[in-house]
Amino acid sequence: MRRKRFLKPAALLLVATWVLACSAAWAAERPRSVRRGPRRGAVTLKPGQAAPEVALHPLTFKTNDKGEEVGTIGQEKVKLSDYKHKAPIVIFSSSYT
Repeated sequence: MRRKRFLKPAALLLVATWVLACSAAWAAERPRSVRRGPRRGAVTLKPGQAAPEVALHPLTFKTNDKGEEVGTIGQEKVKLSDYKHKAPIVIFSSSYT
């Protein structure tokens, strides 16, 4: 009778130990994905090197009826080369992922 009472907890403990051991071994063997250098398809420039041509819809800010400043995307595209030798340009890109 006593034997049956301890059999279930012992089996659960054994399974839990096995799962933890397997997950630890898997984590140790799994290679870390460390990005070294630029990502595939990235454009890398050296100082003084001309940037590639880019055409983007500009983001402009307007005040709405409530007095809040709201960003809107323009309809016409602006080319990077239009500002060459006129103004410094910064293109900032971000992702929420």
